[in-house]
Amino acid sequence: MKDIDYGKIIKRSWQLTWKNKWLWVIGLVLATFGAGGYSGSSGGSSNSSSSNIKLPGASPSPSPSNIQNFRNQTSYVLGAATNFLKSWFILVLLILLFVVFMTATVWILTSWAKGALITGLNIADMDQPVDLKNSSPGGVAKIKDLVIFRLISTGLMIGIIVGVGIIFGLGFLVQLAVPVLGVIWLILFGIVGFLALIVAIILFSVLTIYAERLIVLKNLAPWEAWKKGLSIGRHNLLPTILMGIINSAIGCTSGCVGIIALLLVFALPGILLIFPMFNGGFHFPGIGQIIGIAILVILFFSINLLMRAVFLVFDAGNWNLLFKEIYKEEENE
Repeated sequence: MKDIDYGKIIKRSWQLTWKNKWLWVIGLVLATFGAGGYSGSSGGSSNSSSSNIKLPGASPSPSPSNIQNFRNQTSYVLGAATNFLKSWFILVLLILLFVVFMTATVWILTSWAKGALITGLNIADMDQPVDLKNSSPGGVAKIKDLVIFRLISTGLMIGIIVGVGIIFGLGFLVQLAVPVLGVIWLILFGIVGFLALIVAIILFSVLTIYAERLIVLKNLAPWEAWKKGLSIGRHNLLPTILMGIINSAIGCTSGCVGIIALLLVFALPGILLIFPMFNGGFHFPGIGQIIGIAILVILFFSINLLMRAVFLVFDAGNWNLLFKEIYKEEENE
């Protein structure tokens, strides 16, 4: 295990986070974005059928008018069904396009924010002043590469999941043909497949930490950064997991303490606003109470979002400093 001073990393990261408050703006971006039919009338058809009632024994030969009515009704039904399917197809297509557009927008924004945050923290670590003017270009320049990297990782993860699903499906078919062998196969593969997915998720998370910094700080191409990040992650798995545990512990602790503190701060004004509504029975709140409650709710969530943004900057600072330590040793080797 590499000799890494985690206490020094945490202390330095907090100094950078607290001193460079412009980075909180970038953290806020990351904290904010972290995902017809038809109506048919039966009147015309019923009148038509009643006017063409045939008595028993009468000739069943259809008249030309009946054939024409049948053709018209068939054409109407087919046209209505076609319009119905076309409307649903357009609706699904619009929803799909909206989802793709929103996903692309979020990916672009978060890619910019990650690149700008990594750049800004790197500038701050060199004891230079940081603002959006000198940190944002680092994010803008790397949007495309970070998005491509994310597409590569997402595609590979989907491929792994699909592969696991195919093998599990084959096991299910074996179970149908040979029940005993199939059950054993499903149990064994279920365990192995689950563990394989867990390992893949861990490896992908670890390599992402290093690959994003390789792209932003070392100007590596997305695929090269992916391979290099995987290599660094595999060789430094234990230090990376330990850093992740430390970050998670600090995040959970600060998050819980922050929420409790906010609840205590907002409890008294909240009670003062809500209590009159139930004094002597329920009373509908007045305009002043509604505005006051809305302000408290907005303040609560805004402060909570800001706290999360600050922690995201601190968390990124920890990973930046750890990356520098590990990458320096990798180069020396």
